[in-house]
Amino acid sequence: MIGKVPPVPVTVIGTADNLSRFLPASLHVTGNFSNVKVGTNKVPVDVQNADPNITIVAASSVTVSVDDLGSSTQTVSIERVNTLPAGFHEQTAATTITPATVRVDGPKSQLSGIQAVVIVDLANVTAPGTTSPVTVHIWNASKKDVPQMTVTPPTVSVKMVIQADAVTLNKGVGFTITGQPASGYRMTNVQIAPLEVQATGLQNTLAGLLLLATDPVDITGQKTDVIRTVTIRPPDGVTVNQKTATVHVFISPIPGVSPAP
Repeated sequence: MIGKVPPVPVTVIGTADNLSRFLPASLHVTGNFSNVKVGTNKVPVDVQNADPNITIVAASSVTVSVDDLGSSTQTVSIERVNTLPAGFHEQTAATTITPATVRVDGPKSQLSGIQAVVIVDLANVTAPGTTSPVTVHIWNASKKDVPQMTVTPPTVSVKMVIQADAVTLNKGVGFTITGQPASGYRMTNVQIAPLEVQATGLQNTLAGLLLLATDPVDITGQKTDVIRTVTIRPPDGVTVNQKTATVHVFISPIPGVSPAP
């Protein structure tokens, strides 16, 4: 059937006293749909009255539209309303709907152009995300609910991953020295350039990052300054605007010491 069953008008006749005590639940309406066909039908209705103190006058039929029962498989999409709180974003590539499709049964003439959607209010979603069952709605092209449709299954599981937005901060660049200079020599100073680079990543990750690591510089057996270009090694999830740094290790003879051959 297309649309809802129309109401059956009933006139209730009785004394004022009897009408004041009359309960609408005393009426029971039965419709006989056994002979309906596709198209417009006059469906016979029978109104039974359980209250002997009143008389009723009721319509003998109602007009309904009937269609063939059809079925369609629809891919479920997400209708997002509102926005996430500031500073957060949805990893859309990680968003999943399970199952991804549903079966829709209803009037055949109304299956064309329908879409199966779940409505997710992003204002109610927080990090790290949500996995919850959501009711499937059947919409027409105007995004209006299509009545008389049965969805199987009626709900699907929607998984969303929510993360904080990336931020960019200045972070110091560290260095690591390995080994010892030649006998009679010592390391007097170390300079690295640049001292800072711009690091981009999640705010929580950057907050715990004091220095960016670099490849170690080996000064084993050296008697003169060592200058090396080293690679900056940010942690996973962090990127930097400069990939390398220059480390200058100053090495000098130890005063008053004459190195042996």
